[in-house]
Amino acid sequence: MAYPNINIQTIDLAMVRENSPNPTSDVKFTFLDQNTGLKSELPAHKLILAFGSEVFMKQFFGSIPEERDTIPVEDSSVKVFAVFLDILYNKKIALEVFGFQFLADLYFLAEMYLHDFLKTLIVNEVSTRIIDSGNLLEVAKVAENNAHLGEFSTSLFSICYVFMSKSDLESISDIFDKEDVGEENSFTLHRLMAGSKRSRPNPSNICKNCQHEPCLDGKELTKSTFVAGASISRPSQLGTEVVRKTVKIYDDRVEYEYVMANMSGRTVSTTCLVKFSELIFKCT
Repeated sequence: MAYPNINIQTIDLAMVRENSPNPTSDVKFTFLDQNTGLKSELPAHKLILAFGSEVFMKQFFGSIPEERDTIPVEDSSVKVFAVFLDILYNKKIALEVFGFQFLADLYFLAEMYLHDFLKTLIVNEVSTRIIDSGNLLEVAKVAENNAHLGEFSTSLFSICYVFMSKSDLESISDIFDKEDVGEENSFTLHRLMAGSKRSRPNPSNICKNCQHEPCLDGKELTKSTFVAGASISRPSQLGTEVVRKTVKIYDDRVEYEYVMANMSGRTVSTTCLVKFSELIFKCT
């Protein structure tokens, strides 16, 4: 008797960490809130953490393994660290629900534990956000205070510059005239204006498809150049006339949507997941 291919995987790693009895965990991270004095802890499993981060692998299973089962954490809040653990346990996390400072703290952990894919996801998330006069200062301050985070800070400054370049002088003046701006924030605004002038691209030179200057037409798609909704081509299927648009990235692969006519002549839309190296930008 032939059996259909079914997924018999029954282990939900995220549920294991959240709901299994503490005896199943072999390490716990402790936290102390400096403002309230509140103590908290997060249980985890060394083996799962090691597979999620080479830093944890060396820490728990290296030549000089960590002997402690209780590890105090001083450079992260329990909320941010909990989300980081959820990601290592393969739990689906919606980054769009988190504020800029939270993402900065999460990016810091990703950098500390050498999780490059998470860093890319965070940068892609903040790069697509649209800010306004209400949160311009907040975003700029987060960018300044986290300048050591490199690409993350640069991405925040970039969306600030985009807002500044699209705003008229009156809108900018209104921000300066607010009573709660203060001297420190005034300096931040002046630095933003200076940076905006230096980095402002010529809008006529930016490709509307790949969102880059110069245009990346015919260039291979990469994590750093990925743009959602961009028209692309798949060289291995050049004979098939379909419209392809990027959707999102998953680790070393990219999901794209394509539209084509079925046997009845109706147009249908579906998605496909392939390696970055299989796709190129189609801007012309």
